[in-house]
Amino acid sequence: MNKLTSTYSSVLGGLNYVDRSLAVACVRGREAVVSRFRKMLRRENLSEQQWRVLRILFDEATRTTPTDLTSVDISERSCIHKVSISRIVSSLESRGLVARRASETDARASYVDLTPYGRMFMKPLVEEATVIHLQIAD
Repeated sequence: MNKLTSTYSSVLGGLNYVDRSLAVACVRGREAVVSRFRKMLRRENLSEQQWRVLRILFDEATRTTPTDLTSVDISERSCIHKVSISRIVSSLESRGLVARRASETDARASYVDLTPYGRMFMKPLVEEATVIHLQIAD
């Protein structure tokens, strides 16, 4: 047994996997944060993933309109697989919250933007989420 393994065993050896796992700790931390938003998301009939996509688009729209974010960009920023992003965007599009527009330079790409209704829908939710963030930080 090398020194690192010995130190690990003496410090963490007596703990169960779920008590020493960084991955489990991260999931628990995520759950502690996300659980604070569930009531709002249920009320608005949004999944956590839909919220992340809408929030990214809302934040980006405050910087530049149109946003020029592709599904790939949204996938990378939201940590949601690109196959799931397509389904999520289609769902949000059917609710009138987002719209796609074709790229003028790449026939394979399209940009995703909040619609005017989507911006109006998100504004009070972002304000509510800000209060929740402040409560978490307090």
